[in-house]
Amino acid sequence: MATSAVRRSTDFNYRRLRSNLTRNTVAMGRLFDMGLGPDQVEVLGLGLKEPYLRADGTSVERVLAYPLDVPGGRRRYGYVNLEGVTVGAEHPVAWGPGAPATVRSGTGGTAVVVGSPVAAWQLGAAAVRLGLPVVVLASSQPHKAPDEWDVSSFWAPWDRVVLAEGLADAVASRILCAARRPVEAAPGVEVLAADGDLTVSRRHDCWLEEILASAIPAGARIVAAEEGLGGAGDFAAAPIPVHGGFARGYSFYPYLVERRRAASGDGGLLHSYQVLVLRSDGAVLEPQVLRAPPGTPAWRRVHALSDGTRIAAPPQASRQASWSLDAIQRYAAARAAGVDPCDRPVEDVAADVRAFVASRVVLPVADDLSVVSAFVLVTHLFRVFDALPLLLAVGPRGSGKSELAAAVVALGFNAVLMGQGSAAALVRLTRECGGLVALDDAEGLSTQASGFGDLGQCLKLSYKASTARKPVTLGNGRVENIDFFGPRLITTTRGVDSVLGSRCIAVPTAPAAHADLSSAAPDPVTLRDELHALAMSRAAKVADVYAALCSEPGGRDAEIWAPLRAVARSLGGQEMMSAVERRFDAAANVAVTVAA
Repeated sequence: MATSAVRRSTDFNYRRLRSNLTRNTVAMGRLFDMGLGPDQVEVLGLGLKEPYLRADGTSVERVLAYPLDVPGGRRRYGYVNLEGVTVGAEHPVAWGPGAPATVRSGTGGTAVVVGSPVAAWQLGAAAVRLGLPVVVLASSQPHKAPDEWDVSSFWAPWDRVVLAEGLADAVASRILCAARRPVEAAPGVEVLAADGDLTVSRRHDCWLEEILASAIPAGARIVAAEEGLGGAGDFAAAPIPVHGGFARGYSFYPYLVERRRAASGDGGLLHSYQVLVLRSDGAVLEPQVLRAPPGTPAWRRVHALSDGTRIAAPPQASRQASWSLDAIQRYAAARAAGVDPCDRPVEDVAADVRAFVASRVVLPVADDLSVVSAFVLVTHLFRVFDALPLLLAVGPRGSGKSELAAAVVALGFNAVLMGQGSAAALVRLTRECGGLVALDDAEGLSTQASGFGDLGQCLKLSYKASTARKPVTLGNGRVENIDFFGPRLITTTRGVDSVLGSRCIAVPTAPAAHADLSSAAPDPVTLRDELHALAMSRAAKVADVYAALCSEPGGRDAEIWAPLRAVARSLGGQEMMSAVERRFDAAANVAVTVAA
């Protein structure tokens, strides 16, 4: 006999509650209709509580009681409103004294979270009958989540977490925030109605099968976030751009998935594309448009993620998305398990960036390999910074400028290579890729070029988050400010004018023996995935170092070098940090000499 059964057999209170239930034919019949026969009643330890008075004097009678699995102390019971039997229920579904506890039924690698203990018992029994590796969870108080559900390690053991329809929004929000992993939802699933052709148990089997088949990435439930706003009123509007977004110490990355769900009736699949957003703590979020007064035009609607983060526009996955889906899912799973998503020391990753660049181009100034490597790291963290340097590769033809650009694009954040183009093309590419834009052979930016104009002005503005805005007139006549802040790399043989040059970090190139492309070099795709994980998990640390550097006195040179210095100090190791500091000191000395 199981330990719990032995304990119940010697528990006078349990035997009394069980006797109350078995002698009540109406209650036993109701349980049978719910698929809970005598065997389940015995296994679950069900009973009927004696009548008692609520605090307001209301009499509560014939409440279904069940033992809670809580550590230590005396036995606690949870209570269920048994429809048609219970009188004066304290809650329409379930309740109990003290803090809510977890009700668990079944075992396996998939967790299905439901809205009531009864549903957990029904679906847990269905999982056993179907031989499915599913554990069904519920809260003993459906409107509240047990404290252990707020800890990411609670959710880590399961490969899949599914929220079934009927779960309270406040509870679902807490799970979405705590799980730090992809969470699914089963929308529109209901308990099948009584049917003469189906037994009660088969109806529950079908219910569980439908939940598992129709589950999709969990929709945005932001009830918890809304509760934190303090009610109605006017609040500061500070939406963030979601590409590389950084807010409240979190980084965000939108990505595209193909969503498949079972079609009702024909057994086929329905396909659609969906943009999800990974938060740096591993939470997988969905966008939604918040409720608005009737007649509110689309451009005045509030867009948010499922954690409540306000975003400037519905997120679009980058057309140059540089983080693979497999790596994103590994990152979320690592965060859910409470382990570092970076498999290697950060200094080793930075060293591999330098090795990859060195395998593609030979630079005359040795320290510039570290400068370029630091710039690659900056592209993955660019929303952390208020201003970014334009990396300028300048040298004669055949000196490796294009090779340098190609190497940086191969490792950069959602990077794209742009040939000859206009300011409008730069803004469009920035919006589509949401990351690094490399302008190769940008000869029109020199002081001698007649076509300098709009593109040069756009680049001057794009280095700073506060000025990288361009008004664009839409088809309906409304003017929208487009954000085109982001990292830039420029290659040219003739240099740029002095105003634009003041926003650049120049990396000279010179004709030299070509890099040995046959030598072993890190795989750029694998390394780029590592860079994404590194940047997402260490963004807050880099932000702290950057804030300290910005508090130091300095002019434009200090401003544009601060991002490289911050990542070198936080992530780059001694070699990168020393090289970047030497180049910064040299640039600062030149600026002082020119000023004098």
